[in-house]
Amino acid sequence: MEKDKLKSIGIYLAMILLGLVIGWLFFSGSNDEPHDHDHEHTAEVENATEEYTCSMHPQVRQDEPGDCPICGMDLIPVSDEEDHREDDPFLFTMQERYSTWANVRTRKVEAMHAGVHIRLTGKVAVNERLERAISANFPGRIEKLYADFTGRVVQQGERLATVYSPEMMQAQQELLQAAANKEARPRLYEAARQRLRLFNLTPAQINQIEESGQASATMDVHATLSGYLTARKISEGDYVSTGQTMFSIADLGRVWIVLDAYENQVGRIEPGQAAEVEVPSLPGEDFTGEVEFVDPFMDPQTRSARIRLTLDNPANLLKPEMLVNATLTTEGRHSVVVPSTALLWTGKRSVVYVKKQQQNGFTFEFREIETGPRTEEGYIVLSGLEEGEEIAVSGVFAIDAAAQLQGQYSMMAPPVKAELPELFRSNLENLFNKYFELKNALADDDPDEALRQGGRLMEQLEETGMHALEGEHHMFWMEQYEAIEESLINFKYSEDIAEMRVHFEPLSEAFIETARTLGAVGQTFYVTFCPMYDDDRGAYWLSEFEEIKNPYFGDMMLRCGEVRETLREGVAHAEEREAREMEGHVH
Repeated sequence: MEKDKLKSIGIYLAMILLGLVIGWLFFSGSNDEPHDHDHEHTAEVENATEEYTCSMHPQVRQDEPGDCPICGMDLIPVSDEEDHREDDPFLFTMQERYSTWANVRTRKVEAMHAGVHIRLTGKVAVNERLERAISANFPGRIEKLYADFTGRVVQQGERLATVYSPEMMQAQQELLQAAANKEARPRLYEAARQRLRLFNLTPAQINQIEESGQASATMDVHATLSGYLTARKISEGDYVSTGQTMFSIADLGRVWIVLDAYENQVGRIEPGQAAEVEVPSLPGEDFTGEVEFVDPFMDPQTRSARIRLTLDNPANLLKPEMLVNATLTTEGRHSVVVPSTALLWTGKRSVVYVKKQQQNGFTFEFREIETGPRTEEGYIVLSGLEEGEEIAVSGVFAIDAAAQLQGQYSMMAPPVKAELPELFRSNLENLFNKYFELKNALADDDPDEALRQGGRLMEQLEETGMHALEGEHHMFWMEQYEAIEESLINFKYSEDIAEMRVHFEPLSEAFIETARTLGAVGQTFYVTFCPMYDDDRGAYWLSEFEEIKNPYFGDMMLRCGEVRETLREGVAHAEEREAREMEGHVH
């Protein structure tokens, strides 16, 4: 009985243990299935977020790369949280994998000794210095014509025509008569010889007439230059008068290349510049020369001026009226040059993307620059970019398109700029520069220099004038003018540098608001904040450089502060910024 009881207990324990094992297997399997399901769901969500759109038609959405069905442009990835919109509308951060997909490459800007190449078109022309017109020196009739077609080669001294002239015969007879009595009447004899010289007879020809004692009614016309007969204006039997042109001869051993340069090119062309000439009808033949003459007059119809080169043409390959292309190289200057692939054209100015940092991708700054003429290496930068800065040289349009979709500044949505009269803009730039001189004097703990710069700033303010602006910014400028004027008056009567710094604060606030609304004229400005000033209340100032030089403490805490805002020439008002953000969120 006791054995049966123990046996039953053993069976129950075995059943309980078996149930625990089965339960563990069942529930552990159940836990695995949801885990796998969640993983698959997460992967599906991740794949679903990989979306592509068109920069020109943001309503287009596809889950794989391809071409836009509307315009055919390459689709770009829709930015996620890693491609985020910066607080600064000039900055855009692109995820590294997207930058690889878009083939974004960067390169540091270099300054080099780059000569500008100007490409002009023109034609071959006869060298006027080697062209002669043969005219009739006495009246008569063309008895015989030897040079009877244009284009033929003639040699100097060759007979071109024979002219019958009664006047020539009469002049010869007078010479023979005067020669017979030359001892008695020498002046008459000399006059007769002079008349024949006026008919362009050489002394040898005149002497031959005297020696032969015979007067001839005909006289030969000879070539005075070797070359090609470019014009024949007479025929046999024609009568000619004194001074009438009969032939034109040109030596084509040296020819002119006459080029047309437009107004924006003429200023960079000077005599002596090297030129490479190509003739489309003579492939493989290259000619070199230099600028010999720049026409001082512009053609009122074509708005161009003639540029002339002289080239040797010994084999007569260059024929007048042939079309040519020429490349002129101006004197090289040490300038910043960017490759053409880095530029997005917006009219007078161009856009580049400057790489600022690398953190979770690439951060690029939208930068408008002014470019000059093109060189073999790229375009010369006149303003807006410094040597050593790193810019995108490939995939630039993809960066611009992605920035546009995020509501940042782009080629298609550039910053709004205040329209300022040129005179006011110049005066405003001078105002900012004199403010910076005052700020730097305070940072250097130099009250005398600060007081002097304050006086110069007041003079510039008065020269600018309170009513210098009209339209939408008229009232704004009047308010800032009064604020600046009041601060400068108080600054002038300050007893020490500490009081100067008190009045410098409202002066800075007025200049900061002016820069925010009217633009940082001429360069980038930095709004800098010192948290320690005035018992930790803090104060702002405007700086022309990013380095901290504290004007409120000077040498005591020169590096105290931080840049809070960057102001560029582009000005975006609050409502315009909000509109850009709305444009960036297209669903």
